[in-house]
Amino acid sequence: MIRRKVLVVCMFDSIHAVRWLSQFTNQDIDFTLFPSKKFKKIHPKLITLLSSNVGATYSIVHPLKINKILGYLDFFFFVQLPKIFRKNLRAHYLRTILTKANLNYVHALEIQGAGYLCDEAIAKKNFKFILTNWGSDIFYFQHLPEHLPRIKSALAKADLYSAECQRDYKLAEKLGFKGLHLPCIPNGGGLVAAQPLDIGIPTSLRKNIVVKTYGGTFGRGGLAIEAVSKAMRENQSLTAYFYSVTDDLLSQVLAMKRIFKTRINYSVLEKPISQEELNEIFSLSRVYIGCSISDGISTSFLEAISKGVYAIQTNTSCAGEWIAKGAVASLVPLDLSSIQEELERAIGDDDLVDKASESNLRVTREYLGFENISNQAKVFYE
Repeated sequence: MIRRKVLVVCMFDSIHAVRWLSQFTNQDIDFTLFPSKKFKKIHPKLITLLSSNVGATYSIVHPLKINKILGYLDFFFFVQLPKIFRKNLRAHYLRTILTKANLNYVHALEIQGAGYLCDEAIAKKNFKFILTNWGSDIFYFQHLPEHLPRIKSALAKADLYSAECQRDYKLAEKLGFKGLHLPCIPNGGGLVAAQPLDIGIPTSLRKNIVVKTYGGTFGRGGLAIEAVSKAMRENQSLTAYFYSVTDDLLSQVLAMKRIFKTRINYSVLEKPISQEELNEIFSLSRVYIGCSISDGISTSFLEAISKGVYAIQTNTSCAGEWIAKGAVASLVPLDLSSIQEELERAIGDDDLVDKASESNLRVTREYLGFENISNQAKVFYE
């Protein structure tokens, strides 16, 4: 196959972007990466990827043309400019690159940053434009008047569209997308490398609850904090780990820490633990809770069920599509009493969590293998 040239517009500090790009290291592709938003640091795994020379190559282009301290310069340079100039400068530079480069594909990895930027920058196309939907890019933002026309414009310009939920393909068509659908696969690629897959400690013997603790625009981690606090008061053997705690929820987690002391551990979003550390926590946890007003699959949901954790996820996500595939979990409304009820059930019913673990292991093997998903992803750039 002829070597392909692909420009990917993405967030340089995103593990999801890195995981997507990592699927193609053995392909005949030259990747050029352009930052969709300001950032403080390049993700360390992206830095590793930049030295890859097995098959694919990865390089960065940037208005400041400096690599070693690029993130800090990007953050401080762009943050000083008025918003309109920041946006226009990135779009202008990207337009210049697209005009001069000989590309097969331009790929926007999410819509609100990369998609809008590409829509502004693309004038005349001599390449295919791929638009990838992350999380709530359409599902949530379509309801905001300032975003709807921009979403429609990006969709109209795209030749190919991808998402991790069937829900979003239908929404894209409803909003005017006329191009081709790419495979519906997790945006972060596969989760497990090879068979056999073993979850380790049986779920019924585990005592830890793990919580994705986002607040902000989408997260409703405060509901999970309240539910876990009640459960821990009633059951002295339980422990909990709150990860990716956002600033607006940190005081609630610290208040729990003062009450339950060593039974509570946490990490904050600004200083996240590594994926390897999080996987270890999942492998020791009985229940996972994820609460948000809007989401895609929720990668954390998939990570949880792949490690034998019983997942409680709000029904504002696409997790229901995975239950239709055979996964066993609790989908709940964004309601404290519903979350508490399912948490109590998962804590008290050993048979429930062990049988769920068996079913979820089958789903993981069938649908979440790294090679399986990376093989499907190959068609993106063919």
